[in-house]
Amino acid sequence: MLDIGFWMIFILTPAAIWFLLKAAGEKVNQISVLNITTMSIYIFSVLGLLPLFYQLDQYRVEIGVTNPGMVFVVLLCCFTSIVFFLSGAIFFRKTTGLKPNPIFSSEIQALRKMDFIALLLAFGLVLAVLVLYLSKVGQVAIFVALKDGAAAAAVARSDMGNNFNKYHRYSLIMHDLGMVVTLSFFALWLFKKNLLRLILFVAAFAVSGFITVMATEKAPFVSLLMALFMVYYLMRKNGFVPKKDVALLGAFIISILVVFYVYFMGSANLIAALMSVFSRAFSGSVSPAYFYLEYAPHVQDFYWFKTFPNPGHVLPYEPVRYTVDIMSWKFPERGGSGVVGSMPTVFWGEAYLNFGFLGIPIVSFVMGCFVAAVGYLVSRLQPNPVSIAFLVWVIFHLKALGVTGFSGFLYDFKFIAVGLVVVIILSATGRLRLKNRKDA
Repeated sequence: MLDIGFWMIFILTPAAIWFLLKAAGEKVNQISVLNITTMSIYIFSVLGLLPLFYQLDQYRVEIGVTNPGMVFVVLLCCFTSIVFFLSGAIFFRKTTGLKPNPIFSSEIQALRKMDFIALLLAFGLVLAVLVLYLSKVGQVAIFVALKDGAAAAAVARSDMGNNFNKYHRYSLIMHDLGMVVTLSFFALWLFKKNLLRLILFVAAFAVSGFITVMATEKAPFVSLLMALFMVYYLMRKNGFVPKKDVALLGAFIISILVVFYVYFMGSANLIAALMSVFSRAFSGSVSPAYFYLEYAPHVQDFYWFKTFPNPGHVLPYEPVRYTVDIMSWKFPERGGSGVVGSMPTVFWGEAYLNFGFLGIPIVSFVMGCFVAAVGYLVSRLQPNPVSIAFLVWVIFHLKALGVTGFSGFLYDFKFIAVGLVVVIILSATGRLRLKNRKDA
């Protein structure tokens, strides 16, 4: 009976997504903020539940994902979250009448010569922060992995991230601004190909590529490649992506990830690496949700807003690092190895930790409204290479809802900071303009 219920909800979920996206006015194969965010939530929180339910992922079984009934509860939470998330987006669009403007390749405008100066200054800032960051870390994880193996690299990776003081500030410039600069140079080259623009793009890509892999992380480099893919289709194909091109990109990314796992993560062979890729990609982000349901309220009472950011410490509490708390509870033996680990999951996991099951539909609905609003605001920018790069960055910023909590978006310092830089660049070039609103 449990199997029948699982398969009913598992099959119903993509059908519900298709229906609700249509109701929201989305075209499923077109690049948009709402589309990609929804696909990310589905891929990272639903697909991986099938091997977990039937205990086909041996690693997840070994770490404690062994109860099919609990996996079914996770699936119900995922389904509820997606339905209310898209319902929130539909509610926002229907009640406000604010729908995102489509991007047409023929409408993309050139930038003036000042774009090179503005973008070069931003690129110089990325380089300067990277040099400063490298001067402060003891070891670079990717070099440690090549020299001493994956185990030694794990400590170096922790020291470069969770254990690095105020890492988020460095990451903002290196990863986020670095991506916007790289995508901007790529879009500029696509708009008008010449040697100078190609050199600028290659240089920016080399720097951003190193930044994404230096801590032996896989997802940032994959995101960079996918972002370039999106920029190309927004610049050349009005944002529509053929299914065969998505399949080719997927095969290419899987190949890259297999190489990463063999050389940097200690996989014994190609088959083991391939299994690790699928385990990490599809089950790695949702399996922690299983532990979230075990953790609260049985081990720890619900947090009741304590995971929320506290800008300027104006409120009398210190935000709880709940992902670290759950990692320490589940794997206490790792604390002595010098590795500071974390266990993030799909955004409804944080909603559950704070408010219980009732928090899942409420928070999902609110986040649906939020994503729809952001998608509309970004679509109002006049399309040009920089604004398209910013749009793609926003897509990747928000699609993180499939793998991380929601409270960071309530006080979204990254969005504000990167958006401000984009405004400065576009203002310098005289291209900070809004499109006329189109009612679709």
